[in-house]
Amino acid sequence: MGMVKRFAMISRWLVAGIMGLFLFSVATPAFAASSQTPKKAYAINTVLPDNQINQNLKYWDLSLTPKQEETLRLQVVNLGSEKITVTVYANNAVTNNSAVIDYADTTPTIYPKNAQSFVAMIKGPRKQTVTLDPSATKEVDFKIQAPAKAFDGMILGGLYTKADVTTTKTAIHQWVAYQRSVVLRGKKIDTLRPHLTFGQVVPIVQAAELALRLPTTNKPPMYAQAVTSDLTVTRRSDGKKMAQTSNESQEIAPSSKFNWELPIKKLPAGDYQMRLVVAANNLPRQTVVRNFTIEGSQVRALEDYMSPKRRNMLIIIILVVMVALLALGSWVLLYQRAKKHGAKLGRKSKH
Repeated sequence: MGMVKRFAMISRWLVAGIMGLFLFSVATPAFAASSQTPKKAYAINTVLPDNQINQNLKYWDLSLTPKQEETLRLQVVNLGSEKITVTVYANNAVTNNSAVIDYADTTPTIYPKNAQSFVAMIKGPRKQTVTLDPSATKEVDFKIQAPAKAFDGMILGGLYTKADVTTTKTAIHQWVAYQRSVVLRGKKIDTLRPHLTFGQVVPIVQAAELALRLPTTNKPPMYAQAVTSDLTVTRRSDGKKMAQTSNESQEIAPSSKFNWELPIKKLPAGDYQMRLVVAANNLPRQTVVRNFTIEGSQVRALEDYMSPKRRNMLIIIILVVMVALLALGSWVLLYQRAKKHGAKLGRKSKH
C-alpha cells in the first residue's frame, strides 16, 4: 500500500504539471490571436498597362514592337504595424531543380548565351529598395525596351520581391518573397514548341534523401507548360522495379539549362536503370533511359543523415511511455480517492 500511495503522490504532481503545460499552450495562441495586425507584413500588386493583352491576369502579358518602351509598375503595400523594407529585383526566368519556373536568381544566366534575355531589356538598375511606413503604399517602376529586331517565341522574366519580417533578435531571420511574371510575346508563339535534351544521370545524397540529378536543357525560346514526369527505377541484374514516382504541374522556362533532381526512396548499393517519361501540353512525350550506380559510400552517407531520425523516434517512444505512465498514475489516483470516499461512507453508515 505504501508503494501505491507514493505512486499516487507522484501521479498528482504529473497531472498538475501536464495540466499546467496544457493550459499554457492553449492560452498562448489565444493571446497571440488577439493581435490582428502583424508587426511586419507586405503585399504586392501589378499595375497593368493599357496594352496588356489580358487584363484579367495578375502578371504582365505584353506584345511590343521592336525598340518599343514600356514601364513595369509594381505596387508595394505595408500591411504591418512597423516599418518594412522591401527589395525588388528584375530577373530572368530560370528553371529550378524541382522543374519549377523561378525568378529569384539574380545572375543574368541564360542558355544559350545569344538567346534573347529579359534583363538585357531593363533600362536602369535591376534592383530597387523601398522602405514603407505602416499602411503606406509605394510604386516601383522598371523601364524596359523591346529588342531591336522581332524575335520568335517568348521572352520570360519576372519581378521578384523579398523582405525581412523578423520581429525579434534572433540569428535565424524570416523572409517573405513574392514574384510576378513578365511575358513578352514574339512571332510564332502559337506554333513554336519547347525541346528537351538530357545528359547523364548522377545519383546524389541531398540531406536525408536520395535523388537522381539529370542535366536538362530547353534551348528554344518557349516554355514547357503543365509538365508531367513519371520515373521508374529498376535493378539491372533482374529488372525488378525498385522505385516509382510521379509529378504533375511542373514548368520549364524557355532558353534554360538546369539540373533536374528526382527524389527516390533509399536503395541499396548496386546497378540500376532509370526510365523517365516526360510530357506536357505543348511538349511531345519523351522517354529517357539512363543507367546509374549507387555506391556504398552514398548509402552510408544517407544512413548518417537518417541517424537523427532514429533518435527522434526514440524520443517519441519515450513520450508515449510517459503518457501511458501518466494515464496509469491518474487511474491509481482516482482509485485511491474512490477507495477513501467509500471508506468514509462505510463509517458514516455504521453510525
